[in-house]
Amino acid sequence: MDKFRNFIEYGIMMDMSKISICQQDDLTNPVLKEDFNEEFPCHIYFITSRPRISIIPEKCEFNGLIKLVFSIQKEFSFDEKIIFLKPTESTKNYRIYSEFPYSKFYIFDGDEQILYAKSALYYSMHTNVYSEEFNSELLYIGQSYGKRGEKDSTSRLKNHSTLQKIYSEAIENNPDKEIWLNLLSFNKDLHTSFDGTNKKNKRHVNEVENVSKVINKFMRNKLSEKEIINFTEASLIKYFKPKYNIKFKDIFPSIDHKSYQECIELDVNSVSFHMNTDCINTKLFTDNIKPSFVNMASYTLKSKQNRKNLFDIFDSTLTPNTNLNINIE
Repeated sequence: MDKFRNFIEYGIMMDMSKISICQQDDLTNPVLKEDFNEEFPCHIYFITSRPRISIIPEKCEFNGLIKLVFSIQKEFSFDEKIIFLKPTESTKNYRIYSEFPYSKFYIFDGDEQILYAKSALYYSMHTNVYSEEFNSELLYIGQSYGKRGEKDSTSRLKNHSTLQKIYSEAIENNPDKEIWLNLLSFNKDLHTSFDGTNKKNKRHVNEVENVSKVINKFMRNKLSEKEIINFTEASLIKYFKPKYNIKFKDIFPSIDHKSYQECIELDVNSVSFHMNTDCINTKLFTDNIKPSFVNMASYTLKSKQNRKNLFDIFDSTLTPNTNLNINIE
């Protein structure tokens, strides 16, 4: 009996290369569209929630130092946080403008606008100590491909039906929270392993020919990107188990859908992902995963049934072979 299932085994490794944090009204921003291009296409999006952070304009001051006062809502209580900034020029004519619900603000020097910012992002960028109010609950994971193969998440999400449902429910059930979006791009790698202890036979020759074809496709980017993103989305959902992926399960195509069947038939032996959200100063969490910057998992797929289980959100038999969740303070 062979030590491994195959003489040659290979797996897909998806490493996060870019992530942005925004809200639905930012999706028309040209800068965001430029960030995700042919080199860094948006493959996956997250819908998250975090405590509502607002500016308190009447308490902000410009007297040499810039004093900005923020309010962090936790259910029915409000905590005030202050940050001080040292300006590079006179603040004599500075003034701040913000309207309810004070989630964004403008700073003017006389009649000239010199700053526009989202309150939550500005506060998290300029505080020196990480705090739990920056933790984001991951509510939903989706991929950027549309039904017709389009890959522009910024366009799709503007009128995304699931996003609208989550907005509606989250605001009703958790008025102290804000809804945010993360757009992610991944680099893909193909990892190959050989069992050098097995003697060469006809089956091994066939495997070498099969893997050679896969590697050739991978190197030429001929391996279906749709298949790779399907695997990535499935492994992320299997790992985090976001509540709205479960609640809105009927929105997903059946695992018997053609796009998933192609993945199930593809003889991939493992699927892994690695992501680090330290760059956006946010720890992600769900009911199943504790808050962390670093999340990594690897799923060993030793059979066609294993690959089918990966795409079944309610399957509990397939667990990560590698599961790394690091809490960095």
